[in-house]
Amino acid sequence: MSIRQAVSNVDEDLALVNDLYKELKIHRRKRNYQHKLMRGLKAERDAISEEVKRYVSEIQNLKENRDAHNMMAQEFKSLRNTALINRDIAANKNNTVDSERFDKEQNKFHKDMMAKTEQAQLFQLGIDELAIVYTKANKACDAKHQEMLFIREKSQRFHNDLTECIEKIESIKAKYDIDYFEFSQEEE
Repeated sequence: MSIRQAVSNVDEDLALVNDLYKELKIHRRKRNYQHKLMRGLKAERDAISEEVKRYVSEIQNLKENRDAHNMMAQEFKSLRNTALINRDIAANKNNTVDSERFDKEQNKFHKDMMAKTEQAQLFQLGIDELAIVYTKANKACDAKHQEMLFIREKSQRFHNDLTECIEKIESIKAKYDIDYFEFSQEEE
């Protein structure tokens, strides 16, 4: 190889390094912009996710209240049934005083049972209404997450392009045993 060819190769490689540096800056900007978009989407997704968590907590509280009222209704039903049995036993023995007392008890237990059942149904309605809102928020959260993953994939492509430029620059540096290149600084 002649000196002229060697100098020409060096000049070509230096020009290539400058082109790679410009390309590298473009890929870095594109990647960084995608990261900025991702941070915004992540913040939106996280806000929606917190809303979803609140809905889950509210639904859980409503379920606990519903279940507690259903348990009380079952207890009142059991007491009512016991009072009915006692009323029937007293009526069969012609004990009208006890029969009337047990009848009043069973009526009271029946009213209490019905009141607890109605309250439990109100809690269930609250659960059903909140479940609709929860489902919408959860879908919105998932959509933001999917959008964020799409942007992340684009960012990764730009990062790979950036890495490829760096690797090419490093190979040229290794070829000439150079530690550092002075890149031409043009106004942008």
